[in-house]
Amino acid sequence: MAAAGGHIQNLRDEATCSICLDYFKDPVTVPECGHNFCRSCLVLFWGESEAEASCPQCRERVHRRSLVSNRQLANLVEIAKNLSLQEGKEEGGKGGVCEKHQEPLKLFCKEDEAPICLVCDKSKGHKEHEVIPLEEAFEEYKKLTETERLKIVEKFRELRQFLEEQEKGLLSDVEEVEKEIAGRRDEQLARLSRKLSSLERIIQEMEEKRQQPASELLQDVRSTLQRYEKRESPENPLPFPPELRNRILESCDLNHLVEDAMKQWKDAVLYRKQTQKANVTLDPDTAHPQLILSKDRKSLRLGDKPQAQPDNPERFSDRPCVLGREGFTAGRHFWEVTVGSGEWWDVGVARKSVRRKGSFPLFPEEGIWAVRKRGWEYWACTSPDYSPLSLREKPRRIRVTLDYEGGRVSFSDADSGAELYTFSGASFSGETLLPFFHLWGNETPLSIS
Repeated sequence: MAAAGGHIQNLRDEATCSICLDYFKDPVTVPECGHNFCRSCLVLFWGESEAEASCPQCRERVHRRSLVSNRQLANLVEIAKNLSLQEGKEEGGKGGVCEKHQEPLKLFCKEDEAPICLVCDKSKGHKEHEVIPLEEAFEEYKKLTETERLKIVEKFRELRQFLEEQEKGLLSDVEEVEKEIAGRRDEQLARLSRKLSSLERIIQEMEEKRQQPASELLQDVRSTLQRYEKRESPENPLPFPPELRNRILESCDLNHLVEDAMKQWKDAVLYRKQTQKANVTLDPDTAHPQLILSKDRKSLRLGDKPQAQPDNPERFSDRPCVLGREGFTAGRHFWEVTVGSGEWWDVGVARKSVRRKGSFPLFPEEGIWAVRKRGWEYWACTSPDYSPLSLREKPRRIRVTLDYEGGRVSFSDADSGAELYTFSGASFSGETLLPFFHLWGNETPLSIS
């Protein structure tokens, strides 16, 4: 089964556009290089400029009107979609039926971000939640996905525009440098030509003197030698102009800058593809007695008083914290936490060996990498002092990204993509890392998207 899943993933990769990172829509092939893209992605990427176009993947010059529709690739996309749907049904059991009530999933809970049935809608768990028809939710998220796709395409277009501007500037600088070098070369050649002519005249005169009788040559030898000594002595070649050398070095530096920008862009796309979304659930054995977890282990809220729970070693005793059940010892993973309008919370990552009993600071030295909100202020839990975060808007959902081998824990606004804070240079020493949640105050619950 694992091998089959790998083949399906390979098929998905082949059916994915490298611009929008989604399944091909009306795929076309660039004849000059053979790369494939969505037709709309190419149109947006190239823009309305009439300038000569280039392939977004390999930068080879192409003709806009030479695109060829790829029907075989379109068929491949449909096969990949059907296999993905079939795989999802096999993994999800009954798919469109509520596992609890055996009723069709016709509604969508925006608070829990999950499909529910009509019976679920009447239950206490969703009584205060905003619920909409499943079709309406599908259209909303479809528009959101399209918006994200357009953002990615716009970023590619901006990068292409930047590269074209740098290319024009570089070519213009190279042309000016070549003209200046050619002018100085011609000047040097003219000077050397004049000196060569002078030497040729002296040589000819000395040849004529050598043919004269000895008495006449000796009579005039003094004046002949003096004229030779007074000849125009050859000068050293003109030095290479410093200002010209600096312009060439600047052009080389700009080439490196463009190459670095392209490498960073490719690394970012590769990083995104290699980062897997984790299916995070809460571990009730670690939950503080005052925390109330949902039945699906996807959300938590603070109760009015502590519950009767066994004081096992894994459970937090003083701080109202809970850990995720799923642990990570390698790879890149992310999950999203809906914080809503809550004003007192902490979310992040913790070592499995994190202290559970008594009070403790939320520092990396304690095995916790987190961000927090206190009232109207946001902070990164750095040591020895917390670092304030300057945000343009309040995030509704926090994306937590863990790069185990890279020693990084990053936080971003899951809706806008704005980066909040990144812990880097951490050493996890092969220990298991777990999602970490801390909720304080009887307020909006936290839920895992």
